[in-house]
Amino acid sequence: MSTDAATKDKVVSKGYKYFMVFLCMLTQAIPYGIAQNIQPLFIHPLVNTFHFTLASYTLIFTFGAVFASVASPFIGKALEKVNFRLMYLIGIGLSAIAYVIFGISTKLPGFYIAAIICMVGSTFYSGQGVPWVINHWFPAKGRGAALGIAFCGGSIGNIFLQPATQAILKHYMTGNTKTGHLTSMAPFFIFAVALLVIGVIIACFIRTPKKDEIVVSDAELAESKKAEAAAKAKEFKGWTSKQVLQMKWFWIFSLGFLIIGLGLASLNEDYAAFLDTKLSLTDVGLVGSMYGVGCLIGNISGGFLFDKFGTAKSMTYAGCMYILSILMMIFISFQPYGSSISKAAGIGYAIFCGLAVFSYMSGPAFMAKDLFGSRDQGVMLGYVGLAYAIGYAIGAPLFGIIKGAASFTVAWYFMIAFVAIGFIILVFAVIQIKRYQKKYIAEQAAKANAK
Repeated sequence: MSTDAATKDKVVSKGYKYFMVFLCMLTQAIPYGIAQNIQPLFIHPLVNTFHFTLASYTLIFTFGAVFASVASPFIGKALEKVNFRLMYLIGIGLSAIAYVIFGISTKLPGFYIAAIICMVGSTFYSGQGVPWVINHWFPAKGRGAALGIAFCGGSIGNIFLQPATQAILKHYMTGNTKTGHLTSMAPFFIFAVALLVIGVIIACFIRTPKKDEIVVSDAELAESKKAEAAAKAKEFKGWTSKQVLQMKWFWIFSLGFLIIGLGLASLNEDYAAFLDTKLSLTDVGLVGSMYGVGCLIGNISGGFLFDKFGTAKSMTYAGCMYILSILMMIFISFQPYGSSISKAAGIGYAIFCGLAVFSYMSGPAFMAKDLFGSRDQGVMLGYVGLAYAIGYAIGAPLFGIIKGAASFTVAWYFMIAFVAIGFIILVFAVIQIKRYQKKYIAEQAAKANAK
């Protein structure tokens, strides 16, 4: 590089880089929060208004997850070629349009299409967009912390979005929470405008570095590479993805994670539909807000738990928290409408469930590397995440089917069985894989010494 070119380069301050992190966090809190986190709150009002079954309506989460998973790799490739701000605005626009479609729909296909568009749109600015921004501003040191802060935005958004959503729904509903139905589809248009306006404002400021901007000094980059090389020298290289697919314990592990997904889908997608039959909309909003607090603590503590106690103990802890949360739901199912103890149990559910959220948020990434090594880490992350995603996609409509055939109480019994069995299978498989890993490392060391 010439001297003239070097003088034109600008070193970006840490403050500005963390302003980008804040914008990512705000993206998670509001646009993503509206696009994804508040949708479960609309289930009961819509099911009552249009006389859908719970199982048929909750298929929106299945269709949305499947189409977003398929679209995600293509969106990731497009980010390499298209201006990020344009991609961000496309995603915001799609999510806002999806809420308009929600607002004008009266039949299930309309809601399914809206859910697909909404979730695919959120992939532009959240699933792919946020990591894209963070990775560019933090190419070396501080990337993990920045990602953690950014994704905490979703939990922070829940704290105020959940009660706000319930307050808006209450204004446009008639009847009690058990039988109440919407008198207007205005809430969808309100959130479409809010998502679009906030998203466009964020888009005015969020960006990736320009060519003449230096985001990390040569010294920091050299130090980071040195630390990375030292870490790689110590880490378990592991097996290739082909070798892993031939391991029976990998398949048992995947089966466990899939069964866990069956149980956890209801906790994330159907909790509001159930609580609406036992608590006022205001109290359900409070429970949602406390869930946001629990998720915030759970996301922050999850990394510490994995680092300190390893996969088996951390996932055992998560399983216990989920079982406690479902027990709270079963307890509430036996209480009369409006019971004060149901409100307390609902808050208990929210905290317990939130504390364990790391098991499927940061869990797959940690487990893929910890159990199978770093050799094909990206591929293994896909395999591990796919098992949970399949279970999750089936779990939401399955809960509705069981509820429709029996009751919410029976459905919760099934979910607690899925969670307990799934975590037992997964933890047992983890223990066996770690034993096999130690044996493999010892054999490799013996071969190396023999040479």
